Amino acid sequence: MLGQDCKLPQQLTTIKSLLRSQVLSFKRANRRIQMKKKLIFTLIFTMLVLGSMGIRSVTKVSAHSGDVFGPACGVAVVDGQVNESEWASATRQTFQMIVPGTATPLTGTLRVMNGAYYLYYAFTINDDELSESGQWLPQGDVLKLVFDNDHSGSLFQVGDDVLVLSAGAPQFGDNYVVGTPAPSSNQEDTLGGGTSDGEGATQRINGLNHFEGKHPLCSGDTLDFCLHPGETAGFQIKYLDAEGDGSFGSSQFFPGQGNTSEADIVIGDCAIPDIFVFLPLIDKSP
Repeated sequence: MLGQDCKLPQQLTTIKSLLRSQVLSFKRANRRIQMKKKLIFTLIFTMLVLGSMGIRSVTKVSAHSGDVFGPACGVAVVDGQVNESEWASATRQTFQMIVPGTATPLTGTLRVMNGAYYLYYAFTINDDELSESGQWLPQGDVLKLVFDNDHSGSLFQVGDDVLVLSAGAPQFGDNYVVGTPAPSSNQEDTLGGGTSDGEGATQRINGLNHFEGKHPLCSGDTLDFCLHPGETAGFQIKYLDAEGDGSFGSSQFFPGQGNTSEADIVIGDCAIPDIFVFLPLIDKSP
């Protein structure tokens, strides 16, 4: 009995040591679990923050002209009438067009703004008439906004967006650069498997040609740009002037001619709803 009594403290000591070892192992395991939870939470939080910022691989380049439009919030009815009150919140700039050769430079004014879904743009120019057809321009006077979709500093890359507004029908074209036969050659998105996204209209008002258009900021079409608030898109204006007698007048540019001459549009963080659903009229007469 005495020997067994002597062994009892030793057994208790061993049990305590085992329990202490188990407790320490449990604490270490619990710390590892907590660290993993914190790591997972940090990764999820980082992904959510980056997602909410709309981060994309867009690089600001130094080749641009310094002419910046936006950010500006607003919406407009695209009817070919550039109404001052309707475009009051837009960023605007008036400038003399760049003309290669001996043609007389025209003066244009560009207005840009965006809602939650659409990019809106309006252009007025002091052309001497609105020609709806021409020898080399079957749709007459044409305004083209050529975009640098990846903001690389170089225009007319295959796939870049080209938004077209014409005096003749159809007045709106959602095009993309195909690069042949000339580097600036473009065609309708629908011919490349895409969709036509947007609206446009033109009119002659008070001695000026008026062009209005809108295009989704991110339509989902792979042939369109996809822009988020705070992002910048480079672009160039090309105005093709058809004379009243059907002859070709001139090509005029802003901010300059060439595939590296770009101005910039900065997209605003705008909560203005601009997706409208048109319902048929309901006859409420008795």
